[in-house]
Amino acid sequence: MNTVLKAAAAYLVVLFVIRLIGRRTASQQAPIDMVVLFLFGGLSVSAILGDDHSFTGAMSALFTVGLMHVSVSWLKLRFVWFERIVDGTPIVVYRDGDWDETNMRRLRMQQADVRTAARQQGLDDLQKVAVAIVERDGKVSVIEKEQAA
Repeated sequence: MNTVLKAAAAYLVVLFVIRLIGRRTASQQAPIDMVVLFLFGGLSVSAILGDDHSFTGAMSALFTVGLMHVSVSWLKLRFVWFERIVDGTPIVVYRDGDWDETNMRRLRMQQADVRTAARQQGLDDLQKVAVAIVERDGKVSVIEKEQAA
């Protein structure tokens, strides 16, 4: 039972820390971000299993993490406020030539990230961009200005 409780606690702690780190880790996967995610996994396994290297202990932890994931997914469907806590909300970082520096700092995002997203959508000039939004998954959506008729 100790392994089950540790696995449940580890799931919640890792979820919290990943939300704390921010959206960049989830979507852009720079090498340093991948290092952090791999370390989370290794440290979590060590913390959950400790000296218990049994098959039963590992399967109990795996089953518990799976159930935690299903439970969190169900709670997100049931309660909008819970979904906002776990997944966040879309955040506007650029609108009509103006950067929202407060949101950019909060997301630890650089203007280059938005420019990259614009280029990936075929927009080589930010003057063509109406709005850039950092989605809940960390991807940057760029909406082009409508062309005058």
